Amino acid sequence: MDVHSSREHYFRLLKSDPWGFETPHFDWSGEDRFVAVVGPAYLAAIAITVFLSFTGRISAVNPESYVYFAAATAFGFLGKLACSYAVRRWQVKINYVRKLGLRPWKKLTAFVIPFLVTEGAGSIPDTIILFSLVQLVTIGTEWHVIRRRSRLLRYAFLSWDRLEDRPYSMRYDLLEDVLRFMIYLPFMVIFGASSLIVLIPNLVNEFGDGLAEPVGIRFGRHPYRTRALWHGGKFWSGVYQRTWEGSATVFAVTILVLFFFMGHFTDVQMVLLFLLLPIGMTVAEAVSPHTADGPLIALVGCTALWCVQWV
Repeated sequence: MDVHSSREHYFRLLKSDPWGFETPHFDWSGEDRFVAVVGPAYLAAIAITVFLSFTGRISAVNPESYVYFAAATAFGFLGKLACSYAVRRWQVKINYVRKLGLRPWKKLTAFVIPFLVTEGAGSIPDTIILFSLVQLVTIGTEWHVIRRRSRLLRYAFLSWDRLEDRPYSMRYDLLEDVLRFMIYLPFMVIFGASSLIVLIPNLVNEFGDGLAEPVGIRFGRHPYRTRALWHGGKFWSGVYQRTWEGSATVFAVTILVLFFFMGHFTDVQMVLLFLLLPIGMTVAEAVSPHTADGPLIALVGCTALWCVQWV
């Protein structure tokens, strides 16, 4: 990818337009339309879930989850500021701080917190609400209309705003999240009391795919190309690069994650998962679009977990 052709070139581009607002050909109207659609949708999801919960039609929400969420959100924002400082002060690439320092914390909040405080299927209402809140916080802190008016928010977003993704960074982020959620939620319902196992593909996505990019940029010698779901006003467009070395990281992390969940499966199920899941997750990450590998990793992982339940 051209922005990574050399370290000097990368930081020269970043210095010329640190916040992404000085590049004339960037069209921000698409982001405005995107926010106009997804913002009300997430507000509606929260309102409907709260109504169903308080009327007894679904499980009650757990107030403790939202205390943890508030703390996690504040800590995450401080982390973004610290990572932005590392980018500006020590010239650490945004790709590194985003994937190694910020992404797991941000992406797992809506799934991990409910499992920590609420067991089984009862965590689903909290998961829906927390996921929607995460998306609304993202819009409130990353939408270009708001960032232009706040130096603090511009500075914080620097640590998330990869040069190769501009001006689509927020849209790529939110679109991948909602596609992942549309896969995880039904499987959480299907798994019921065993819904904790959806954290397996979640963890592979955040730590396997999270490490794949820094490993590929730093050590990758065997690149291959992919495209984004949306780029330049077109579907399946743009030219992006992955590496086989980065994809191998997904394979290794999948094996490590499976070891942590051995107590949730029989010996036969574990053998099948060790045979199928590492290669399945690696292929899913390799063939999926840029910034949209999470949904395919979720689908492959959850489907494999569902299948072994029958063994």
